[in-house]
Amino acid sequence: MNHGLLKAKLAVGALALAVATLSHASATTLVVGGATLPAIGYVGTGAQTSTQVFPAGTGSLIAVYSAIRGNPTVSYCQTGSGAGKDILAGVTIAKSPGPGNNVYNVQYTCPSVANGNDTDNGFGADATGVGRSDLTTPSAAYADSPMASSDVTNYQSIHGSSAFPVEFPAVAGAIVVGMNMKTTDGVVLDHTNTSFTDAQLCSIFSGAVTNWDDPTLASAFSLKSGDSIPSTTIAVQYRSDGSGTSFSFTNHLTAVCPANAAGDHFLTNQTFTTAVSQFFTTLPASWTGSSGNPAVTKAIAATAGSIGYAEMANSLQAGIGFAKVNGIDPNTFPGTTASPTANTFALPTSSVVDNEVIQSNVYGTQGQPTLTTISGAPSNECIELVDPNSYANLGGGIYPIFAVSYEVGNAAGNPSGDLSNIKSLLGAPFNSTITGSASLTQYGQGKGLALLSTANTGVPTTTIISGCETD
Repeated sequence: MNHGLLKAKLAVGALALAVATLSHASATTLVVGGATLPAIGYVGTGAQTSTQVFPAGTGSLIAVYSAIRGNPTVSYCQTGSGAGKDILAGVTIAKSPGPGNNVYNVQYTCPSVANGNDTDNGFGADATGVGRSDLTTPSAAYADSPMASSDVTNYQSIHGSSAFPVEFPAVAGAIVVGMNMKTTDGVVLDHTNTSFTDAQLCSIFSGAVTNWDDPTLASAFSLKSGDSIPSTTIAVQYRSDGSGTSFSFTNHLTAVCPANAAGDHFLTNQTFTTAVSQFFTTLPASWTGSSGNPAVTKAIAATAGSIGYAEMANSLQAGIGFAKVNGIDPNTFPGTTASPTANTFALPTSSVVDNEVIQSNVYGTQGQPTLTTISGAPSNECIELVDPNSYANLGGGIYPIFAVSYEVGNAAGNPSGDLSNIKSLLGAPFNSTITGSASLTQYGQGKGLALLSTANTGVPTTTIISGCETD
């Protein structure tokens, strides 16, 4: 991509916006992106096969929003949570490993796989049919790894030291342990015959157990007499991009996995290689990283002997088997085995805090996330965080591994012609007309996704959201 030409193009677009000469057609499309975990719920099953989905598919929240609102359409680009937050900030970050930089901009091409290279770190605002060459910032971003102190620093480095993003928890999503493994009799392992304990997951993802027939895993499998698990190297499939799914999966592991004899433990982190860095200098050759939940589920499906973690909705679309955890079937989420039909998820009491973020690279004694207060943040409810420690190992019969997904946006600097629509889009998960629509079919038991219950203290309302954003 010619960055000089792009800068000129952005300048022309900004001037056009300032003098209100944009066409009505271009102003009707909002441009969002980021997390892959909630994408099927937001834009439909097309998110399993396409990174940029436009328009939203049948049964999705955004499709129902657009139909009820009458306008606008929304383009959703799946970059992964980390890149989504960086594109909202519009920041330039040094590559690790280097050399060079990753430059994030809403106008850059939506990557063909989540979190692409330095010329594909965008939401594809000017893609065919989207036509928003005027935008200098996204309409919103979505992330399952909540904002960290480094994200606020990145945002303010571009938007100014007194500028703040907004953040609202909106969706919960079950993260399943996906598998591609058969017994010696050819029986496919899935939730009907496999239930891992936390201790077994700790041993697999720390690399302490490397073969499917390890005796410590035997209790996980319910097999017919004479059937057995063949000796097969465990091929771990993980997220290679900045991922809220990795953050939430390792959030559970740090809560339930004690340090090993050497004192090594997991770290709650959106970068999986960082999360397991105390166990490995170099990851085993049988472990493979892929960008985005769809790609991880496809890698599991394509690789015999695989195990990995991914959002349940993507796993269902990919047709892979997944396990129970501690005897709990993820199909019951967001309810319980005793009450499996719940369609919304109730957060733990007092779990929502205002004007706090994850403290970057500072962990609890077992690698748990720590929180810090945002300096200078306004005293309102526009930056809301669900403390990850409050749901890392919830109990009560709830499937134990899940993510809380957030909407993230700009408190100021939104295009005036889009402002009303942006507010209503961010308010959609809390709008009873939308969430109560019979057309909304991507959430609830057996889907892996749930909207947060508005009965929870601290869950945002449409009124709160409307007051948090300006042009």
